[in-house]
Amino acid sequence: MIGRHAPAPNTALTRDWVPPAPPLDDLLSKMGSKLWPLDRPIAQYVSWAEKAGLFACMEQYGVVGLREVCDSTPLNEKGADALLGVLCALGLAEAEAGVRYRLSPTARAYLLRSSPFFIGGHLYAPKGKLPSIYTRSAPKLLARTHHRLLYAMPHMRYGNRSRLWNQHVRNLPACCAAVATGEFRDVRCLVDVAGGSGTFSIPLALKYPSMRVVLAELPVALKNIRPFLHQNDVQDRVELLGLDAFQMPWRLPDCDGIFIGNFLHGCSDSSGVRMLRECHRSLSQGGKVWIHEMIWNDNKDGPLITALWNFALQSSPGRKRTGKELMDLISQAGFVEPSVVPTSAPFALVAGQKS
Repeated sequence: MIGRHAPAPNTALTRDWVPPAPPLDDLLSKMGSKLWPLDRPIAQYVSWAEKAGLFACMEQYGVVGLREVCDSTPLNEKGADALLGVLCALGLAEAEAGVRYRLSPTARAYLLRSSPFFIGGHLYAPKGKLPSIYTRSAPKLLARTHHRLLYAMPHMRYGNRSRLWNQHVRNLPACCAAVATGEFRDVRCLVDVAGGSGTFSIPLALKYPSMRVVLAELPVALKNIRPFLHQNDVQDRVELLGLDAFQMPWRLPDCDGIFIGNFLHGCSDSSGVRMLRECHRSLSQGGKVWIHEMIWNDNKDGPLITALWNFALQSSPGRKRTGKELMDLISQAGFVEPSVVPTSAPFALVAGQKS
């Protein structure tokens, strides 16, 4: 997150921008940094797995599912799923169809206490204990209260200035790449639901000057979004609409395109389908919906950044999904011809059409 006293980044775009290459993650990894809001060292996750007995459990059973892990360790189902995803992305576990897991040769060599090369007790992991949300022990009163308040009052999480800056810097390259796919060239009016700082609406408006672009976000956030639009000189091109995406029915203008970027990962499957059905109701005939998300590969063993986000999301109703799982949600909502278009790894556009 951008520091309180740090200068605001220059995020102004031009109509002739080109998505940068190589990916920003490659550059940051060389500097030991990452686009990640919970800046834990990667060793922290491995240390948690070792202390929870996850490696010993896999050694005992050979191949395990979530049930064996929950029966043999302090982890609950969310914790087991979250840590196993990270271990797979690190090459310390191997997944079978994303539901059964075994130790990799690397883990057997270095992370089993029976091995003479065991290093699990020497990992630098300064953040302490695994949060109780991932274990079978009851969360403390303060943690439960904080969690309930956040999900009962979305304005406590979204729309403030620092969070908008953080989201803008993290998501802008991938959103520029999404616009560059050409997926939106035939849209007349697009509504960017839960559009945050305009990280998608701004490059879209610059790329397609004749398109009507409506950015829908929490009413409390609108005053903090306007500076982003002014900086890019699209304040007269991007319309702002106050909307709480969780409160339905939506009141959207007539539109033939709806974009939901980096948002459905915080929703349960049932909540996501309800939101997508609202998209279906709001779109004109032949209109399309696009979900832009950081997705799992089909085996749910990578990429690492998706695994880390999935770990964090286990404390919410949501999770990271594969492209197929997102297409399934779109189909359940009544859309046809679902498709997946990669944008900026590990992001992809998952689309469906209203027949």
